[in-house]
Amino acid sequence: MFAIKDHESIQSMVSRLQVILNSLRSLGSTVSQYEINDRILRILPAEWRAQETALRTCRDLEAMPLEELVGIFTIYEQVIQNDAGSTKGKVLALKSS
Repeated sequence: MFAIKDHESIQSMVSRLQVILNSLRSLGSTVSQYEINDRILRILPAEWRAQETALRTCRDLEAMPLEELVGIFTIYEQVIQNDAGSTKGKVLALKSS
């Protein structure tokens, strides 16, 4: 059961996946591009759900190379990290009437 670990980066997860895929290939087993992409999309954390939905509706998962999918997720991961960093320490002051 392949899954992304808590607080694991996309690059780290893909590296682990590549090891598994290479082992399967050496045993003569093949995994389709769709199966790889679908599995990655299914294991993403809940905060990635919008990205998953967009990819499933707008892209051909059978034709999308793993490198392209990883590139998209790496950019999205950076956006999430930047958003999390920019909200730390901010205070909202409310004026009472």
